[in-house]
Amino acid sequence: LCVFVRRLGLSKRMLRVRRVVFDKTGTLTLENPLLDNPGVMQGLDETARAALRTLVTGNLHPVSRSLFDATGPGRQLAGSEVREVIGQGLFFTDAEGAEWALERGREADAVLRHGGQERAAFRFRDELRPESVEEVQRLRQRGVAVQVLSGDRTEKVARIAGQLGLAETDWRAGMTPEEKAAWVARHDQHDTLYVGDGANDSLAFDAALCAGSPVTGRSFLEQKADFFFLGHSLRFVSGLIAVARTHRTATRRVFAFSVSYNLATVVAGLMGLLNPLAAAVLMPLSSLATLALVALTFRTRRQALAAEAAPPETVLAP
Repeated sequence: LCVFVRRLGLSKRMLRVRRVVFDKTGTLTLENPLLDNPGVMQGLDETARAALRTLVTGNLHPVSRSLFDATGPGRQLAGSEVREVIGQGLFFTDAEGAEWALERGREADAVLRHGGQERAAFRFRDELRPESVEEVQRLRQRGVAVQVLSGDRTEKVARIAGQLGLAETDWRAGMTPEEKAAWVARHDQHDTLYVGDGANDSLAFDAALCAGSPVTGRSFLEQKADFFFLGHSLRFVSGLIAVARTHRTATRRVFAFSVSYNLATVVAGLMGLLNPLAAAVLMPLSSLATLALVALTFRTRRQALAAEAAPPETVLAP
């Protein structure tokens, strides 16, 4: 697991984090959900399959990527350019003037419609990222509240929240991008970290104290996030907070040592106890002592993590 920090000052903001809000699909769960009723695809005629392929080709949403894989190779329909309404669906008009749409459904995750009539309903199965349950437990043990905001159906979000051990008050389903941002703005006390991966999380990014995104190759949020991460695990969140706290401890120790060292050398100099040779020796020794103090601080933190049977240390890259 590797975390790339994009913005200066993230460490200070991570020290203030007391709430972590996750998007569900592609963030808490693996990038592409599994099609749970593949038989529906076999029931589509060639025109409907071509229309579906036209709608999802080139779209980066996890559901679109899964449907693109499920439709397989083939032709696309001529017509207008596909239009995406964030949080609602995909739409285009074919050469005959009929509208095709792939929209959110009430009983299904995505519904293919032709001229307003339902042609197929698709259901998907989400799988949690590795160590998600353990990471939520670690965050809560450190006094950090965990919430989930999702635009997905209630039953799907409830299942994931149940696996994570979250109470009913800790998650919301069926939310639009505007509703996510409004929820974050209403609850944020300059202490919220938001982790999401899609265009429907962009507004919530703006409302949070800091934000992070997985690198999926399908989102522009990496360029908007304070940090982004590679890998499938979520254990980086507690790792970032731990590194920020260790960094603060190391900074305080170095500052205390520097003040003590300078006071001691000034007093020694005023008393005539510090000759040029001693000063020349003490200068590099003080630098070495500072580096050793920082190394000892981070080593002690690693040993503490090992004693807690924590996962391997998160690697940070500037």
